[in-house]
Amino acid sequence: MNAHTAIAEQPAETWRFKLGQCISHKDQVMPSLVMGRVRTTKGREVYGVRSFMNVDLNRDRMILAESLVDVVVGTAPCLECLLHQTGLCPACGLPAA
Repeated sequence: MNAHTAIAEQPAETWRFKLGQCISHKDQVMPSLVMGRVRTTKGREVYGVRSFMNVDLNRDRMILAESLVDVVVGTAPCLECLLHQTGLCPACGLPAA
């Protein structure tokens, strides 16, 4: 078996969230974007997120997937997001300027 065969035999990876997707914390309003993601050796997903709350002293975080939820357009996390307020929100589907 060569390297090309080994790569071809690996199953396609599936992720709970896409890069650039709007997400929030499940227990509090924290509108954020997925900036990166990794899988631990135990298979758990860890996401690097950038917060877009109005006031947030720690904009960049690493959070387990189990603590994140998808943001629905028009909900509290969406309405409190700086990107939504400036018209740059990827979730709203606004045409690019």
